[in-house]
Amino acid sequence: MALFSNKHESNYRSSIKMVEAVFQELGIPVKETRIGEEDANSQARETVGWVVMKGSAEVYVFLYWGENDNFIHVYSPVMNLPERNLLQLFRRLLDLNGVGTMGVAFGLKGENVVLSIYRSTTDLDRSEVREMIINVGEHADYYDDILVNEFGGRRYCDVTHQ
Repeated sequence: MALFSNKHESNYRSSIKMVEAVFQELGIPVKETRIGEEDANSQARETVGWVVMKGSAEVYVFLYWGENDNFIHVYSPVMNLPERNLLQLFRRLLDLNGVGTMGVAFGLKGENVVLSIYRSTTDLDRSEVREMIINVGEHADYYDDILVNEFGGRRYCDVTHQ
């Protein structure tokens, strides 16, 4: 069992380093974006995360230590739910999920519409991490204005940065 545990630990640590390397490639300062104190050399097995801006969108990247596997979750809150037109909004989000979001998906987190992608870190490479971050950020930045104009509500950035 120790061998599996070491592989699990190694995957988690290398995933942290990989995410930070992608941020450096994108010109994003790693230390200023980190949520929490853990780094790749820490002995703690906690969730580690970062938050970056892409236009008006906040993009969160989290690595989770799982019981049998580790996971990366990239998401961006897009907008608060409007008071009306929820059925039409949900229909539009499902339509977008089916045709135009490049592997990321709209969903709900509390009272917010989010764009999200989640996967195991097994066999994850830097190009995938980069694509996940860019796709979530670009789609969230693009759709926040469109969806608010179409259905009402408020962009997430307008609610959190008052």
